Amino acid sequence: MIDVTLLLVSSPQYDIFEQKEAELIWVETARDLVSAGKRIEELAAQNGKQYVVYDHRTKRIVVTRG
Repeated sequence: MIDVTLLLVSSPQYDIFEQKEAELIWVETARDLVSAGKRIEELAAQNGKQYVVYDHRTKRIVVTRG
């Protein structure tokens, strides 16, 4: 039997998307909000594009950068 609690805790909770006009393009996932925030800072610094972080638990965009 699989422990569902363990799956929820260990699975990635945040998706990083590039925002391109009215479209979101998936880039990668992150396990925590701090990592996701750092990653979109890196990406935006490299290419000047805008990125957002989507939180699966709240079903909302929680960080934008770029």
